[in-house]
Amino acid sequence: MLVIGYHTYDLEPGGPDNGFRERRYVVNYSSWITSAVFGNPNFGDISALSHQMSETFNDPFVNNATPWWLSPNGNCQRNLEAGDVIEGLPNAQFPIVLNGFTCHPQNEALLQWFAGVTPSSAISGAYSYPDTTVLTSANVSQNFACTPPLP
Repeated sequence: MLVIGYHTYDLEPGGPDNGFRERRYVVNYSSWITSAVFGNPNFGDISALSHQMSETFNDPFVNNATPWWLSPNGNCQRNLEAGDVIEGLPNAQFPIVLNGFTCHPQNEALLQWFAGVTPSSAISGAYSYPDTTVLTSANVSQNFACTPPLP
């Protein structure tokens, strides 16, 4: 299995100096991707970094539970992994030109998508960002592990 990015945290016990509260240190690993590696010119450079940074902020301790969700790419999960909803879709990346260099950050699912908010309370009724056309409707909560019958 090829891993191009992940996020997690390191846990250490507390001490008398902090009332014995545990200490957590958030960690993010993200590869720089040469587009030729995967043969997709739109998947490269900072795609993994933007995906993992979004998830690091939305689910820093990898335990931010949501209702079961089934994304357009077929992923079935129950956590606030904003990048996993969109990864692998044809329009997953949103090319941005900076100083003549095209970067490829990934679009991300918004909280309103996970929460099934209809209509979305986000700006312009969005469910994804920065390309608001990637997700056009809210998540419909699924049965355990997305097992049939699906809603």
